Amino acid sequence: MTRQLFTAADIRRLAYEQKSGLLIMGSQDLITPEAVDVARETGVRLYREPAPSSPVAHPSPAPAALPPLQVVRGSAVTLNPFGEAPGAPGVNVRLADVITAAHGSPMAAGYMALDRGEFPWTLNYDEIDIVLEGELVITRGPDSVRGGPGDCIFIPKGSSITFGAASHTRFVYVAFPADWQQPPTR
Repeated sequence: MTRQLFTAADIRRLAYEQKSGLLIMGSQDLITPEAVDVARETGVRLYREPAPSSPVAHPSPAPAALPPLQVVRGSAVTLNPFGEAPGAPGVNVRLADVITAAHGSPMAAGYMALDRGEFPWTLNYDEIDIVLEGELVITRGPDSVRGGPGDCIFIPKGSSITFGAASHTRFVYVAFPADWQQPPTR
């Protein structure tokens, strides 16, 4: 049986063309929330046929509990020293992970700041960086990209890169999977 999608335009057409003002939908048909509102406004009654019963009743699995919605206020985040940036003594790198696997997320997110300099890094995860302040320079071999405020940079898993900034940069990073700090499994 094919499923049908009913939109607000479908309901308006039904209200205009039919006198009965009744829409009978199959058990698997879909209707948009706007279409439901238009049906209410135009007096079209909606009826959904019951799902066919199966000879053996299978209990539906209970829906998985979703983690709570969370918000992190950027102004409240304190960046901690990243330690000695690998291969770049004196480079000031600070970061804070703000969403991790501990929050029930398969992705991680955090803030990072880098003051004048660069340091090498190899990613065993995919990362997206969104520049908030300054200019972030990502170099991979002969390729280099520069991102300013509002720019988004994708760095694929397995990339050996250099993070760099001519003066100061602050950005949000999103990493997948969430355990980005763990060494890759072999």
